[in-house]
Amino acid sequence: MDTGIYIALSKEVGTLRDMDVTSNNIANMTTTGYESDNLLFTDFLTSTTPQENNVAFANDVSTYRNTAQGTMQSTGGTLDAAIEGAGYFVVQTPLGIRYTRNGNFKIGPDGNLVTSDGYAVLDDSNQPVTFDTIDRVIQIREDGTVNVDQTDRATLKIVDFDNPQLMHRLGNTLYSSDVPSKPAQNFRVLSGMLERSNVQPVTELTHMMYLSRSIASTINFITTMHTLERKASDTLAKIYS
Repeated sequence: MDTGIYIALSKEVGTLRDMDVTSNNIANMTTTGYESDNLLFTDFLTSTTPQENNVAFANDVSTYRNTAQGTMQSTGGTLDAAIEGAGYFVVQTPLGIRYTRNGNFKIGPDGNLVTSDGYAVLDDSNQPVTFDTIDRVIQIREDGTVNVDQTDRATLKIVDFDNPQLMHRLGNTLYSSDVPSKPAQNFRVLSGMLERSNVQPVTELTHMMYLSRSIASTINFITTMHTLERKASDTLAKIYS
C-alpha cells in the first residue's frame, strides 16, 4: 500500500478524534462552569522504506483545556457563586477531594452546602459548610466568607494550581489532581452569579463544519489512491502474464 494512504489514515483518525472533542464542547455550551477542550496535534516522524526518510504522520497526542473565564450570568440565587479570576471550589465526593468552577450550590437534606450533584462544599478548614433550620439570611461575600444572620459562619475554600492542565477532568465540571493545590490569589466570589461555559458556539460549529469537509476529502483521496493502485496492479499483471 502507498505510504500516502497510511498518512491520510493517520490524519483521518486524528480528525475523528477532533470531531469527538468538538461535539462534546458543543453539547456543553450551556453547562455551568464547563471549560472547553482542544486537541493537540504533532508530527510523528518515521521512515517506512529505505528510499523514504522522515515521513510525517499526524498524531493526536493529547487534549488541553481552555481555562479562560466564561461570562458571568446573574441568577439572583442566594447560594449561587462564581469565581472571578483563577481558582476552583473544593468539594468532597465519595471518591475523595474534587475541584470545580460550577458554583450552582444548594442546601442538602443534611444541612450542608452542596453542589448540584450533592457533593459537600468545603470551607478553609476542610469541613462542610453547614446550616441550621433557624438560619434566615445567608450571604456569600467576595472573599468567600459565608455570612449567616450577620455572623460569619465559614469561608469557602478556593484553591488554584501552578499548572491547571495537569488536572484530570471527571465528567463535565469536576476535576481531580495529583499535584497539591495552593490558596487562590487575586479572585472575587460573585454572589448570585454563575459562570457560564467558555465554549464559543460559532467557533465550535464552524470547526465542526471544517472537520466534516476534511473527513469527506480524505475519504475521497484514499478511495482515489486505492483505485489507482488497483489499476496499476492489474496493468502489471497483464504485462507480465
